[in-house]
Amino acid sequence: MTRSVADDVVVPLPLDTGGVPCGCPPALRRSAHHDRLLAVESDPEAVLDLFELAVTWGELDYTGAEVVPPEAWLDFAVDHPWRCPDRVLRTFALASDVALRGPRPGGCALSPADLLRGEL
Repeated sequence: MTRSVADDVVVPLPLDTGGVPCGCPPALRRSAHHDRLLAVESDPEAVLDLFELAVTWGELDYTGAEVVPPEAWLDFAVDHPWRCPDRVLRTFALASDVALRGPRPGGCALSPADLLRGEL
């Protein structure tokens, strides 16, 4: 469930999953961040959160954080239904590019082949 804030009133907005809970791995392991990523299409705050995470990915240690890593954002975008899939895919592609251009946390470097295969 995402939230929209207007005039200090929080209004819950249901995610349109057709009534079926998402069974993708991020939903099972990182449900709060998964739901926040699903809000990217409809909530400008979620887009800002995504880009703040992308910009700080190489600078902060997210080891213990329950977040979907940038290496998985494109797969995430492809694996979920969207009203405007092209726009959402562009958003996630740009955010991934920003995050993965910086230094990797802990000196971890994934090869381009691993990124294309979606290996995490």
